[in-house]
Parts: sequence; structure tokens; C-alpha cells
Amino acid sequence: MTALRSFQSFLYQHIPLVAQMKMELLDLTTQELLAAAPLAPNINDKSTVFGGSSAALMTICGWSLIKLQLESHGIENDVVIHRAETTWKQAQYDDLIIKAMTIDDVDWYEVAATLKSKNRAKKITIKCQVLNQKQEICSCMSANYVVLKLNS
Repeated sequence: MTALRSFQSFLYQHIPLVAQMKMELLDLTTQELLAAAPLAPNINDKSTVFGGSSAALMTICGWSLIKLQLESHGIENDVVIHRAETTWKQAQYDDLIIKAMTIDDVDWYEVAATLKSKNRAKKITIKCQVLNQKQEICSCMSANYVVLKLNS
């Protein structure tokens, strides 16, 4: 996917933490973004995934899902995280799989039309998970992101 590679380059250039954590975007659908990151740059003193890394990766993955969908519909509005709740379910000892998913099926055409015609902020809720290599959920996050209105 050329769009994913291009967006990953954007992330590496503009959010250096993404490059340091070695997050790689793998797959995108209209409602989900899949990414991965190796354990080594995200490890803590217990040889498990550092909680701050998993929280940052989920935050970035959720933000990226929204930005990619908006950009594919010609929307350049800024996206910010407003509120997030994170839960760590179990220690993780291997490479990370990160999933960001819309809570409800988001109609991106409708979102784009609303943003273009009304220029109001739009809230989008994303659920994220960090899974281990056995596909077990190790941490999860529910987050509200806001698509900001364009400055006039």
C-alpha cells in the first residue's frame, strides 16, 4: 500500500518518537489500522513492553487511522486526542501488534461532507489494542479524538 508507506514516512519525519519505537503500518481498511513494533526499542527494565510505549503506540495508531481516512477524502483538518482510558491486562514479552478500530462503523463520506459544509469540530471514538504474538490482548485503550474545524 503506497498510501501507508507514504504516511509512515510522514510519521517518521514529523513525529520522531514513531521512528524510535520502530512502528510499522501494515494494513488499512475503512474501519481499522494494523501496525507492528518490535519489543527491543519498547522494552522496560523487566524485559517486557514498557507501558508508556504501548500507550503511545495506541495513541498514534488511532490518530493515524483517522488522519489516513480523512486524507483519502480530501480533508486536511487537524486531529487531536481529547481523552483516553488505557488498561494493561497482562505483561507482554514479545513484539507488538497494534490495532486501531472505529467503535461504530464510521461513514467517512458523511464525515467529510459534514466537515466541508459545516466546518465544525467532529468527535470520533477509537478502540485500540496491543496484542502479543499469540494474538492475546495485553493492553487496550478507548480514546476520543477530535477533528478540528478549519481556521478561518
